[in-house]
Amino acid sequence: MQQVWVFFYGITMNPVAMKDFGVTAAAVSPAKLAGFELTIRPRPNLVRCERTSVFGSLMLVTHEDLTTLYSGLEQHFGLKYLPVAVLATTLLDGALRPALCYVVPHMTDAPPNPEFVNQLAQCVRTMGLPDWYASHVESLGAHQGNDK
Repeated sequence: MQQVWVFFYGITMNPVAMKDFGVTAAAVSPAKLAGFELTIRPRPNLVRCERTSVFGSLMLVTHEDLTTLYSGLEQHFGLKYLPVAVLATTLLDGALRPALCYVVPHMTDAPPNPEFVNQLAQCVRTMGLPDWYASHVESLGAHQGNDK
């Protein structure tokens, strides 16, 4: 099966969480994606923003894995994540890697679940990403979706 690199920025950035969705990545690398900002309204999503970056993981997965993951998210949350071509930077060696990244073009603005925000911040820490970024994720729960 053909595999593709994908940048994950939600709880799915953790390969252990991916297994809960029935997906096993062939390779995982911590990474950063410039030109986007993380929002949680109520689910994680990315919006274009030239001044910010998002941290997460690059994973090598199959197209079948992506169908399994994103059809499940659509069924459970009613959100249609669509692929966008991106260029992510691996944190281990600074290499640029073309990848897909899935975003929701239009998400209804709603406050995030504080428990989910804490889970995401813990996931950031578990993946060894910068602690300041985990604190930033935690701050998104405090905004309750009212700043945009």
